Amino acid sequence: MGLFWKIFVVFGMAMAVTIAGTVFVSFRLAEQAFDQMNVVGRDRIIQEVAAALDDGGERALRKWLFENPRPAPGTMLLAMDERGKELLGRPMPPQARRLVELPFRRTGAPANVRPAQLAPHIVDPTTGKEYRLVFAQAPITFMGMLMWPGTQVAVLSIALLTATLTSLLLARYLSSPIVRLQRVSRALAAGALEARVGAPFNRRKDEVGRLASDFDTMAERIQALVTSKEALLRDVSHELRSPLARIRVALALAQRRANEAAQPDLERIEREAERLDRLVGQVMTLTRLRTSTAPQRVPVNFTELVSEIVDDARFEHPEARIEYTAKPVPELLGDPNDLKSAIENVVRNALIHGASDQPVKIDLDATRDAVLLRVQDGGPGVPDEDLARIFEPFYRIDKSRDHRTSGQGIGLAIATRVIELHGGSITAANRPEGGLSITFRLPLAA
Repeated sequence: MGLFWKIFVVFGMAMAVTIAGTVFVSFRLAEQAFDQMNVVGRDRIIQEVAAALDDGGERALRKWLFENPRPAPGTMLLAMDERGKELLGRPMPPQARRLVELPFRRTGAPANVRPAQLAPHIVDPTTGKEYRLVFAQAPITFMGMLMWPGTQVAVLSIALLTATLTSLLLARYLSSPIVRLQRVSRALAAGALEARVGAPFNRRKDEVGRLASDFDTMAERIQALVTSKEALLRDVSHELRSPLARIRVALALAQRRANEAAQPDLERIEREAERLDRLVGQVMTLTRLRTSTAPQRVPVNFTELVSEIVDDARFEHPEARIEYTAKPVPELLGDPNDLKSAIENVVRNALIHGASDQPVKIDLDATRDAVLLRVQDGGPGVPDEDLARIFEPFYRIDKSRDHRTSGQGIGLAIATRVIELHGGSITAANRPEGGLSITFRLPLAA
């Protein structure tokens, strides 16, 4: 159960029980405390009712009762006919009904002694009908609206509704900044360094507001550190390009002048220089992607793009077996160069790290809302605990990968960032029959 519902249920139940008990006790005490004999203006009210009955009979009595719903403060007057029915159809409170049922003469009292009448009688002189008057406490009203029968239930219902709404607002007030913090922390972890809790949560003066403010300060510091690191990588990579270019020029001149015995060493230097140049290029590409917030959006024929990558891979690795199956997929909106670079890096890794006697399988398919591309090799795979880390820059798994490649662990990081910018995901899993399977998922909505 979420924090919102925990707060709502606990506070709601506590308030509902408290209010219900208060209403119940209040009504009980009010009923017990009512005194028939000490009503303000009791004799005057009885005389007015008797006069109305004398002047116009039962009809005049009904009119007087209707026009005087509160003949005394907090008190109403009920008039019962000989059948025990109230003239205006109002319900008889339990305490008042017991008064009506009291006998005129107490058991064991002398015949000529009558007790004080708590429920006085009045008689219509024309018809001889007898009416009994009972004073009762007027129903507790809410802005004068709760006058119908069952007032206690109505007051209790409004009280419970108020408790529910109050608990709802309180739970939302307490949980909404925490939910906001959760969303922002996830966005920050996903690479959205500009994510902030923001107003109005970080302006609150309580502990939650201070937590939101501290979180935003932390996020700004992290963004500054990451940005400075990316800027440093970009600047260093850019500065390395110039000496690399001069080294390659000098190496070409040295190869012309050197004898045959020195050629192997010069070729080794050339390979290392090319490797360093590729590494610098990958670092600059990764830095550019990390500082980018959105890719270029142009229509991309994804089927054609993957087919070109497969053709290039077959040309570069004629000895490898590549099994490519493709189903028609819709066009995507994205950057074709970045998408091609991402897929090439994964396909190249599969060709390098896969077993020579096992094919590399590339499958292209589409669902209702996404395009799926799966690249599978037949190599040794990756330890399960390292599957998530292979997408980190410069991360290599020496135990599961041999050293036939000169890669530095940047290709998968580039692929991951490209797919993230396109709103998709990339995942890795070990195949039951051996080897690694990497799946691209690109949403069509992107």
